[in-house]
Amino acid sequence: MYLLEYQAKELAKSAGIPVPAGEIASTPAEAVRAAERIGPCFVKAQIKSGGRFKAGLVKAAASPAEAGKAGRQILGKAHNGEIVRRILVEERLEVSEEIYLGIILDFANAHPVVLASRKGGVDIETLAGSDSKAIIEMDLDPLQSKVAGSRWVEFWKKTKLASKPLPMVAKLSATLLKLFYETDAFNLELNPLVLTSAGAVVAADVRLIVDDAALFRHPELRNDWTVEHESLEAQASEMGVTYVPLDPQGSVGIIGGGAGLSMATIDAVVDAGQRPIAFLDLGGGISAAGMAEAIRIMLKSGDVKAIIINAFGGINNCEVMARGIAGAYEKIGAQTALVVKMRGHSQEAGWKILEELGIDVIRQGPTDEAVRLLINRMSSKPEQVDDDTDC
Repeated sequence: MYLLEYQAKELAKSAGIPVPAGEIASTPAEAVRAAERIGPCFVKAQIKSGGRFKAGLVKAAASPAEAGKAGRQILGKAHNGEIVRRILVEERLEVSEEIYLGIILDFANAHPVVLASRKGGVDIETLAGSDSKAIIEMDLDPLQSKVAGSRWVEFWKKTKLASKPLPMVAKLSATLLKLFYETDAFNLELNPLVLTSAGAVVAADVRLIVDDAALFRHPELRNDWTVEHESLEAQASEMGVTYVPLDPQGSVGIIGGGAGLSMATIDAVVDAGQRPIAFLDLGGGISAAGMAEAIRIMLKSGDVKAIIINAFGGINNCEVMARGIAGAYEKIGAQTALVVKMRGHSQEAGWKILEELGIDVIRQGPTDEAVRLLINRMSSKPEQVDDDTDC
């Protein structure tokens, strides 16, 4: 689960990591009032995607009026498929230096890794690709949740960090590691971690990704800080399925019966030269109503020109899934291609329901065959005509 910046900062602050003073606003007027209390500030879009600064979704404001103007410019904007509905009005720091500190879970080697650099900020990803020596790493023992203070000091010395802030940064690093383990995080980054002109160390931005499978241990996150209710992830979660956005510019929606089958279908779609917009994992025991709702959620993903449903009737029932597909069929529309590859329990009954509606069904063929058929159907669909077009 991706936490928004202000949510991650609340956790960081409670753990003892200094963060700038800030207030959340959902209207320009609220931004004005917040800036009246905070003073010179930054107005920052609260979305999960990165690249906010370069997209113009972080703006400096020297006065309350400028904060209100920034709020009007940012609220309602779209970025990587997200709509900005909240902004963070945050005090402007007197920056002496920006550095980077992050802890990520290395899935390949099954242990956390600490990353640090003297060069923090918006171009850290570019820096990582262009100068491998600019970022230092430290592998951690997954069974040891603490690192000795002396080891943190030696780690930061490798970055050539000045000696004066070194003890503070080392102590903050230990606090960040503790928070990483306490939240069951996949990724916890401070970028930038600011050294102020007054000699303080402050986390100007915090990025936190928490393991969804561990949310039962964190009811405060699951209940209060989940993604916005109207988001497709939240809608899918409420009905017990998993929705994952992929490419906002994609056009193919993938609905699969299991994560492995969904991944294989994504690969087949990409190999065929198409761009998946999202995938939805049905899991097990999907109902007809749930199947219909899954299709409706996928149709909300963006410019969906085709949907491929790839499911095996094991725990799920092919007849039940087919009834759900039939229930949502009228919502799909003539401009959207649909191909269903489905077999397993009650497959004959399911195939019959779909074929009576004229839906393309792959009975025994492989996923590649279903994808080829889907692409053929996409190319044969008529272009949608804008109702406002003059004839």
